[in-house]
Amino acid sequence: MAEGRTVVAAVGIVALAGVAVARTVLARRVVRRPRPAAPDAALPGVTVLVAVRSGDPLLPARLAEQADALAPAQVLLLVDDDDPAGHSAACEAARGRDHVAVVDHAPPPPGTNPKLHKLALAEPACREVVVVLDDDTVLPAGGLARLVGGLTDADLVTGIPVYLDRGGLPSRLVAAFVNSSALPSYLALTAVAAPVSINGMVLATRRRDLAAIGGLASLLDATCDDYALALAYRRHGLRIAQLAEPVLLATTVGGLPGYARLLHRWMLFAQQVVQRDLTPGLLVLVIVPAVLPIAVVGAALAAGPVATVTALGVLVGQTVATRGLRRDLGVGADGVRGLALEVLALLLAPLHAAAAFVGPRHVRWRGRRVRVGVGSAADSERAADGGADRP
Repeated sequence: MAEGRTVVAAVGIVALAGVAVARTVLARRVVRRPRPAAPDAALPGVTVLVAVRSGDPLLPARLAEQADALAPAQVLLLVDDDDPAGHSAACEAARGRDHVAVVDHAPPPPGTNPKLHKLALAEPACREVVVVLDDDTVLPAGGLARLVGGLTDADLVTGIPVYLDRGGLPSRLVAAFVNSSALPSYLALTAVAAPVSINGMVLATRRRDLAAIGGLASLLDATCDDYALALAYRRHGLRIAQLAEPVLLATTVGGLPGYARLLHRWMLFAQQVVQRDLTPGLLVLVIVPAVLPIAVVGAALAAGPVATVTALGVLVGQTVATRGLRRDLGVGADGVRGLALEVLALLLAPLHAAAAFVGPRHVRWRGRRVRVGVGSAADSERAADGGADRP
């Protein structure tokens, strides 16, 4: 019996190491691809749309950092009329920056995606290239030019989220979850196939291509707006590209319950992609690597201390390799504490995914309660908390 447990643990450890090496090799190929940048003269023809919602104490500073990084592109900060704190933060970011404007909108009606509501209303004012950027996200130096440069070979491009390790434990756990998985998942998939979805922290496209799919207004009933937009582009034969272009996020998460709610929402969104677009690449390069860590460590614990230490050593090596990818992209990694949290995040990820299958289908997002689905926002209703879990 003990020998059998040892064999199972050994096979699992070898599989875990093999998958980690394969994903790192594939991701590094994408990282090392040239990243051409659009000429500076093209940037005044770019409009950056930022849907602003208050609730995070970092918001004023993040918006100001955004504005400085995006010049000379036109920046429209889109604010709800019922969000005075968001309006104040946006006005502060626009002060003294001629390329930034604040645009107020009435709150969305029931059954409408609150983020897309503002973006769709602003779409007619956009210039030739439209960039959508989350309000907690900042592009590094030259990032906007490289993002726009990616449109040379695609009709919609998106970048790679990297969280800054800031704040208390819940915020750092969110950072660890994204930083441990985003690069090897997104980039390894990109090395073998065209993306089936996108991450909505940042995207760039041409206004004419948005018009070809019916504009953002055609997606107003979609809660999983990133996936809905990708589906629309794919249906119209438009090309989507995942660039190895980092975008820097910083989010304040209110306590462990806030962390759990945020991960629950993300996992529900991911379920929509898996249910509709499960490909061999997604299975082998995302789902299996997400499940393996906790399965292998569980088998190693049953096999004894040597197997357990070996399995954890493989996870540490995997995390070090992922942090190396971030450094290759010019984003520094934090210290030993961050490494430990990223290993922990690898073990927690399948538990969050499992909880999403049995938990509620409604989530609170940007101040509103919505049922998660592609085109299923018809039962949206105002949230009682006014946006407490805005990330």
